[in-house]
Amino acid sequence: MSIACTLLTPGQREDIALDTVSDHLGAGRGLVWLELRDADAPALAHLQRELGLHELAVEDALSAHQRSKVEDYPGGLFIALRTARWWEGSVLHGETHIFSGPGYLAVIRHDPGPGYGRVQERLIAQSRPLTPGLALYALLDHIVDDLRPLATRLEERQAELEGRLFADGFEGATLQALFETKREILSLLATVQPIPEICGDLIRLHADFIGKELRAYLRDVEDHALRLIHALDRLREMIADAMQLALASASMQQSDSVQKLAGWGAIIALPTLVFSLYGMNFEAMPELRWPWAYPLVLATTFAGCVWLYRRLKLRGWI
Repeated sequence: MSIACTLLTPGQREDIALDTVSDHLGAGRGLVWLELRDADAPALAHLQRELGLHELAVEDALSAHQRSKVEDYPGGLFIALRTARWWEGSVLHGETHIFSGPGYLAVIRHDPGPGYGRVQERLIAQSRPLTPGLALYALLDHIVDDLRPLATRLEERQAELEGRLFADGFEGATLQALFETKREILSLLATVQPIPEICGDLIRLHADFIGKELRAYLRDVEDHALRLIHALDRLREMIADAMQLALASASMQQSDSVQKLAGWGAIIALPTLVFSLYGMNFEAMPELRWPWAYPLVLATTFAGCVWLYRRLKLRGWI
């Protein structure tokens, strides 16, 4: 577990102790930013005492696997978000829980990622007063921006797998890679889909928290999230089409193999039928006394096989 407490003012960042958070909030000198990773019950209890958080919100923040939501509690907001980012060569999924109230923004992270230091740098670069609404906008915008490179990587992988599918034909490994890509798309969709609704709720229902000047910025975050959702939906449909094409290709290959086996089976059936008749040991067979009988039967059988082969070849069965 790690805890970082920072007092942010335009152009300045100052580390403070968790025990002094309430004092700094009373002084009102800037925005108090608290960031906790994998916080345990005692740490959240301490945070609850310092910020006056509601017990139900603290209970939700203690564990991950919460649905994305905005809850309005006395004295502040509680927001739960799913997150995803590219970290150390792989996709890192996690959750971020946010407490926001007068003069503070507390972030509870359930992931081993790098944290939100870039958001703090963005805030202290502002020339206007730092408010919880501004900090919340910067955090939401950063979370959505982290999702864009993942969508780009998925688009590149989809194009690569589709090209491999057309170039090399159906392969089990290609179909498995397509399925895994589709699963990652669905996971990313589940992460980004609640964000437009959360932004809309903040704009419509929490005007006292999100000032008029911030609504346009939150609508911009909402628009970016919607465009990302549309891009992922389109990519999901393309993956589904590619998977159907792979399955159809496999079915066609199987049908072609069955046709070839059936064609060769028909050719083999002709001499099999003829020679099986000669193996029945009839006593009275007129051609048995004719010296050219067997050569003629063999020649006729061979000619029939050739004719049948040519007919099947023209029809594409062999």
